[in-house]
Amino acid sequence: MTMGKRQLVLASLVVALGAAVYLNWALSGNTQLSATNAVTSGRELGETLLVNASGNESGASSGENSSAVDTSASVAGDDYFASARLTREKARDESVEMLQKVVSGAGETDAAKQTAVSQANTIAQNIVKETEIENLIKAKGFDDCVVFLQNEECSVVVKTKTNTQNDAIVVRDIVADQAGISYDKIKIVECE
Repeated sequence: MTMGKRQLVLASLVVALGAAVYLNWALSGNTQLSATNAVTSGRELGETLLVNASGNESGASSGENSSAVDTSASVAGDDYFASARLTREKARDESVEMLQKVVSGAGETDAAKQTAVSQANTIAQNIVKETEIENLIKAKGFDDCVVFLQNEECSVVVKTKTNTQNDAIVVRDIVADQAGISYDKIKIVECE
């Protein structure tokens, strides 16, 4: 049995996609269990979880003082970035699984397989671009960030203590340079 060019290209794309997903996961460096628990507990992204010293949940109506709220707000901001990355990875893994089923399906047409390979290639390219953009933004002095590339648009959530026009320009320049997206398709959200 000989492998044709199509099968060889397809296999190499699947391997490249797997490598890109692994590299993104390995380089993100934020694999905290608390983010996993927050996502699997049915909470929404950005929802604040207040915790007292004993580890029990406490609601906003239970009478905690303002310093406890300030401390938990900064922890919630850190958890946001970890849980956003985790949610992004889960969504991508599900998409890749679906595309692999289409590619490996015996009853699928060549056009469907070509489309699946093209979409898998786009996902792999977006993973690499997002990682590069996140690393460059952090290198410019931002505490943390998460980048979402989809449909020729980019959303960037940046953790910053300052709110200046120059910060927005720096982020937009990095995204436009690395992803080739026009300024009007870049959204920047600041998270403190």
